[in-house]
Amino acid sequence: MTENTDSGVDVTRSDDQRVGDVVERLRELRADEQQRSESPSEGVLLDQLEEVRERLLSFGRELGGDPEEVTDLPFTEEAGLSRMPEPLYVRHDTEMLNQVTAWLLGDQHIGLVSPYGTGKTAFREIVRRDLGKHDEYVLATLDNPREITPRKLYAALLDAAAGDGYGIDPDEYEQVREGVPWITEEAKDAVRAVVTEIRADGKTLLLLVDEIEVLPEELLSTLQVAGDMGVRLFLMGTPEGKRRVAELRGTLDSRLRYYEGIDPFEPSDIAEYIGRSLAYFRGEEYDGSFPDLFTREAIRDIHEVTEGNPREVRIECRELFIRAAFVWYRTGQSVDRIQITPELRERRFGMEY
Repeated sequence: MTENTDSGVDVTRSDDQRVGDVVERLRELRADEQQRSESPSEGVLLDQLEEVRERLLSFGRELGGDPEEVTDLPFTEEAGLSRMPEPLYVRHDTEMLNQVTAWLLGDQHIGLVSPYGTGKTAFREIVRRDLGKHDEYVLATLDNPREITPRKLYAALLDAAAGDGYGIDPDEYEQVREGVPWITEEAKDAVRAVVTEIRADGKTLLLLVDEIEVLPEELLSTLQVAGDMGVRLFLMGTPEGKRRVAELRGTLDSRLRYYEGIDPFEPSDIAEYIGRSLAYFRGEEYDGSFPDLFTREAIRDIHEVTEGNPREVRIECRELFIRAAFVWYRTGQSVDRIQITPELRERRFGMEY
């Protein structure tokens, strides 16, 4: 039979889980709670942080994972500022993938434009990984775009080229530091030389730039110069970034082939993301089956609340996962008896019984 608890989680009971087992589990949890309450306190917030951390990790272990930190749990890849693991990537916008691939094959400058949270960063990591190991590409990326100067941009290109075996001759330049001419004009000349060499080998030096909406104005001119030298540009950003490039550097804008608007997740995509996250957490291959833990109603509710925005989906899944961990701890139920329902979001509860 299935019992819908006040917590918003479906708790399924069967004959193989006796009431006595649940009572014993609750007794153990209360004993742990009593022991902690009698231990010296390091501060209310510090005590609470440690307690919540342990409950979340315990829930994760019960689900079949082996987390050491909270950021190892499902749906925390952005919270931990880590790169999106490839097994979690949902290939939901095939039109975007096909168009971008065609432009790459056509040796075009590419602009990928979409609002915040729609999946640009996750796709950037796929591009970084896949093209970074492709023999026909030498891949350079710009991190911290707000802090990039023209020389740093040229340095990023030269560093990427050197990593692929295309170094410069220091004797040809007045002063070289860490493989990059110190004078900006000489750094530009060095880029032109390595691009010529790379092109002669039938390869492409590709520069991947995210957050074009925050790039300094002077850098837009440098990007155009690099593009004119044979560097292929892959720029990502918001619609505001596209407008800014057009206003400040129309000649650069006219060189780009834009794809605008990554599709949001449909409910089936959300189910796939959840399934991929749980499988990855457990160290398993994603087999395409409907995920456990979340009900179909919960997935439809997540879609309605987030409108399919991938970042909001991850945040919502993370919040519901945390709440389910609290309920599991409080009820003492076996973890395979717990399923997340839409009502869980509306409940207010603490860690007490």
